[in-house]
Formats: sequence, C-alpha cells, structure tokens
Amino acid sequence: MLSMRCQWLAVVMLLLGACASVEPRHDRPADPTLAPPPIEAWSGLTEVQKHDRLVPLNLGSHALQWRLRALRAATGSIDLQTFIWKDDSVGLALVREIVAAAERGVRVRVLLDDSFLAHADPELQALSDHPNISYRIYNPVARRSGNMFMRELENLNDLSRINHRMHNKLLVVDGRIAIIGGRNQADEYFGYESSHNFRDLELVVNGPFLTQLEAVFDLYWNDPWSLAIEDLVPAEQNRGFASTQAWLREYPNDHRGLAESTPQDWSALFANAYIADLQLLVDSPPDASPVLDTPVQLAEALVARIDEVEHDLLLVSAYFIPTPALTSAIERATGRGVRVRIFTNSLGSNNHVSAHAAYARHRPSLLRAGAELYELRPDAYSRELYMDTAVAEALLGLHEKSVLFDNCCLFVGSANMDPRSLRLNTEVGLLIHSPELNAKLRQLLALDLQPQNAWRVELDANGDVEWIGERGAQSHTPPASFYLRVESWFFGLLPIEGQM
Repeated sequence: MLSMRCQWLAVVMLLLGACASVEPRHDRPADPTLAPPPIEAWSGLTEVQKHDRLVPLNLGSHALQWRLRALRAATGSIDLQTFIWKDDSVGLALVREIVAAAERGVRVRVLLDDSFLAHADPELQALSDHPNISYRIYNPVARRSGNMFMRELENLNDLSRINHRMHNKLLVVDGRIAIIGGRNQADEYFGYESSHNFRDLELVVNGPFLTQLEAVFDLYWNDPWSLAIEDLVPAEQNRGFASTQAWLREYPNDHRGLAESTPQDWSALFANAYIADLQLLVDSPPDASPVLDTPVQLAEALVARIDEVEHDLLLVSAYFIPTPALTSAIERATGRGVRVRIFTNSLGSNNHVSAHAAYARHRPSLLRAGAELYELRPDAYSRELYMDTAVAEALLGLHEKSVLFDNCCLFVGSANMDPRSLRLNTEVGLLIHSPELNAKLRQLLALDLQPQNAWRVELDANGDVEWIGERGAQSHTPPASFYLRVESWFFGLLPIEGQM
C-alpha cells in the first residue's frame, strides 16, 4: 500500500513540475524542394507531362506496389508526410526502400506526426544519422517518455497544443510522381493485417500539378512547429545508422518483389489515367501556435462546394460525425432536392468505438433530414478484394475519405467528416473536375453499397433506427457483440464529440 501511495505521489509531483515545452524554430533557414531530375530518369512518363493525370489506387496490394515502385525509381528526392508509420511488414518494406534510396544518393525527407511515436525516437534518430535522410516531427510533445501512458501524463500541461495533430498523407518522388489520399504506412491499410484491414483510396498524380504538391510538403516541412528529431533527442542517445541496418536484418524482407518496375510499367499505368483539372485543398499549418492558428481552410472549402451540388452528393468517411456547419450544408442540400448518401463504418467495422458512439447520435437527425445512410459490414463479401488471401478471414473496415459531387467532380484526401479533421487536425486533399473519374469511383462504390457489403440504415414506422440487409431488417446494431454495444452506449454518454 505504501509503495502504491509513493508511486502516485511521484506521478503527482511529476505533473506539478511538468513545465517543459517545445519552442518553434522560427529562426531556421528554409529547406526547399530539389529540382526534378532529368525526364530521362522517368522515361516511361515522357508522353504524359503536359496534363495532370490521375490513377486511383483502390486495392491495398496495388497501392503498396506502386508506392514501393515509386521509392525504388527515385533518383533525386523523396518527400513523405504521414500520420502513422508502424514497424510491421509494410512499414519495414518502406523503410528498406528509403534506406536503399538514401544509399544511392537520393535526398529523403520524412515528416511524421507525433501521435504514435512512443518508443520510436531511437530508430528515427538512427535513421536520420544517414547523411541523406532527415526526419522531422510535427508539433512534438516535450517530454518524450517511451511509454504512451506516461507520455500523455507528463505532457498534460501542454494538452491544448498537442491536441492539434497533422493528419496529412502525401508522398512526392522526384517531382514526377505523387500519391495522395487516406492510407497510413502500416499493414492494415494495405490488406495484410491478420485481424482487421481497411478499404481505402489514394490517387497517383503526374503532371504540372506536382509543383503545388511539392509546395505543400515544403510548407509543412519548413513550418516552425516541425522539429528535427535531433532537436528533440539528446545526441548522446544516438545509436548511429549502423544500428538501423542491424535492426532491419532482424526481420524478414516481405513484399520485396513488389518494388521492381520498368519504364514500360509506368507508361502502362498512365495509359488509362484520368485527365483532370485539380484544385488543392489544404489547411494552413500553424505559425504562432497550433492552438491559435485553427486549421479550417479545407473544411470551409468542402462545405462551400457541397452548397453548389445540384443533384447528387455521396460522402464517404471512415468516421462520420458532422460538425454544425456540415450538418447545415447537408440539410440545405436535401432541402433543395439533392440526393445525399453517406457511407461510413458500422459499429462492428469501426476501429474507434468512441467515434461510432458520437456518429450514432446523429443518425436519426440525418435520416429525418432526408439523407441515406449506409454502414459497412465487417464481414462484407467484398472484403476479399481489399486484403491478402493469407488474411482473408480478417474483418473489414472503411478508411476512405472521398466526396462525389454530382457527376462531374470529386474530393479525395486525408480528411474525415468529423470535428477532429474539420477543426482540430491539419488535412490535405484534391478537389477534382473529371466526369470520367467521378464515374469510375461511383462504379467502385456501387459494389460497397450492395446489401451483402453494407447495411442501409433507415427509420422504422416508430421513428427508431433499423438496419436493412440481404436478410431483411433488424432493430439492433449488427453484428456487434453485446459488449461492443455497451461500450458504444458508454462512450455516447461522455461529452467528447468535439474531440472525435
């Protein structure tokens, strides 16, 4: 008992004395994007440089293949911005390609959010010991305990700042190829995790618009709140780059066959690409403070575009918790006769029960406003498309973030339709004018919305929510366990929606 009291006293004293803070680097010189290498290095793209072209990456295996191929093909620079990067088979495959690129002289810049980097500092510091690899951490915590629980406790005094995260996902290689969308760098986003995988979407981009995507990366890379790992971890703790090579040798080299490509492969990829007019939607990173500089630019642009829809609106979001502004935009749309459909996770497919609980409170009002709701089944028949055959029995979740506006336009990016993406975190995406790509995504989503893959959510004659599937209607959340339903009910009691 005395030992327990001492432990709690130590925690209290630690919190009372937790005055450490992070100082932004306003005095740091800008580190700009490198000029693209000669086009001969990307000879397969010679004929497709005059127009902006897009290729959708709907399947995880294809998304990993073209990501690895892009890294393998790099000759000048790799710029990668992401929210999550795990040390699983996919994450390590990406590390191997980045190390190999750096070894052949490619400049690598990686910008990571700090949400899930507990225990990762030694590896990041060792990787950045390579002269061609630089890591920066966006809006980092000051006290960097290796334990996630202790890290949160130790930084409670700075919670208002570190509550604002960078959710952007962007890869730019040589100024020739970019990949943008919703995927993080981990097994479950590509269909290789043993228990739960995601259906997601990204776009490969090629053309003059690459200069704007490079500028976006530079904007965040040079932001004063993006700090080098060397500024956060004492130099004497550096294990050196040799430790990275030893670390990689401890794990199998999975997915290595996917990275091989020829110029003809790139030419074939873009042979059936979609020519499009592109507009960048991006939140401004903070200058004075993440608390003061609210990242709402992307959200405001999306609401404005929703207000222009004339006939049909399809919203796809892993976590759908509409803000007052988004709710009003949906109500205005249905009020002028627009068909509004929303595709999101069910309780059984959602990896964040708290987010589902917040969404559930909005279901009745959305349905009464005239919106159509669809929730992904975790046992969807289509899941075999989105995951490797070795994990074919894993549950399926939705992680895509897209919007289809009428039959002409679409949005693809990193932003969910929830308060965290629309008001707290920074996000990036593309507003695209391409009737052909709009039609392609409608075709892909038509499969997901079939009864064997998603439940149609409606109100019954008594005004209660019911789920319509291929076997008829049911009045409780399918197929979630009693425990999950209780957990969702409990989270629904908490006043945390604004943080979801």
